[in-house]
Amino acid sequence: MGDSAIGLVEGLPERLRGDRPPVEGRWRIRLGRAARDVVVTTTGVTIEKSEGKVDAEIHTDHGTWRAIDEGRMSGIEAFVERKLVVRGSIERALQFEPMFKRPDGGGMRYALEEIDIGRGVVISALIAGDADSEPLLLVHGLGASKASWLTVVPQLARHYRVIVIDLPGFGSSSKPIGRYDSAWFCGHLCRLLDCLGIERCFIAGNSMGGKIAMDMAMLDPERARAILCLCPASAFSNRPMLRLVKLLRPELGVALGFLPRSRVRQEIRSLFADSDRLEDVWLEAAIDDFFRVWRNPKARGAFFAAARSIYLEEAHGDAGFFTRLELMATPALFIYGERDSVITHHFGRKTQQTLPEAEVHVWPDCGHVPQIEFPDRTADVMLKFLSRSSEGLAAG
Repeated sequence: MGDSAIGLVEGLPERLRGDRPPVEGRWRIRLGRAARDVVVTTTGVTIEKSEGKVDAEIHTDHGTWRAIDEGRMSGIEAFVERKLVVRGSIERALQFEPMFKRPDGGGMRYALEEIDIGRGVVISALIAGDADSEPLLLVHGLGASKASWLTVVPQLARHYRVIVIDLPGFGSSSKPIGRYDSAWFCGHLCRLLDCLGIERCFIAGNSMGGKIAMDMAMLDPERARAILCLCPASAFSNRPMLRLVKLLRPELGVALGFLPRSRVRQEIRSLFADSDRLEDVWLEAAIDDFFRVWRNPKARGAFFAAARSIYLEEAHGDAGFFTRLELMATPALFIYGERDSVITHHFGRKTQQTLPEAEVHVWPDCGHVPQIEFPDRTADVMLKFLSRSSEGLAAG
């Protein structure tokens, strides 16, 4: 690490923000071959030689670190552009940058907030973009976290106030006892919006998050200006294990603590049409983040409760999912992957039949997480839809 790089890192203690409590931890900053550990406690910041365990390692080159230090680029932007690598917890890496003052050099600025929405529930949220811009809420899928949206946050935050959350039970949010069905999640999201002073917003969701976006539009249509659903979960007509799943209690998931790392790696790679599009450093960081949460028994219970509720929901009938969906009038965008191993792309045809006015895309070369597999394409389609929706709402 050159002298100038050492100076940039060693200047951090004087730049600790005083307007909020620091997040305690140990972060390793590696610039080239050399590294320093930044240790944050309630009493301040110290710079130490790199040794022992850390909460997260941040690897980049000298020029990128200077750009981040001068505010010309955020760590998220560097991460998305493959100029920065995270080892260990992505969540812990995200906590690092907002703790320090930096100039406004044109790079994206973001904050990590812990929002108390009442009833003992605190929602972890990453907020980026102009506070006066229209709000866009991003909701992750089952077993995921806010990190699953990072690949498109910089593009979206140029135009919208982007609020990326960890759902209750997932990521760094509280893990309360609850039903963990879609209506339960929607109730928490409405309270979150109330706490943020947001009456209406755009809502985007991937997988289970897409289903929650649809249910928000059906249960409380005044809150959703438009919804954007990426490979959304829905209700299944064919449920061969229905009787067994009804008998299984989500509490059983608490006991299933051990998962081989190789199994998690395999499951994450299976979400992609071409797993080579997921770089190894991203994959390993995602696995680290998964296990950080999975070690919590309450998180495992939440995972199984949410999965069970999706499987048990009725597809048809008077109160069935698709019966209710037919009545939804909210502008909607849907993206499906033809090579999605989780949600079949045939739901795209079903969705178009149910909602003739909706914009439906089926991408032949895509798996279950288009925002990660094709971030530029996904952001472009999302932004164009959001722009048309804003114009339509203004004209209306």
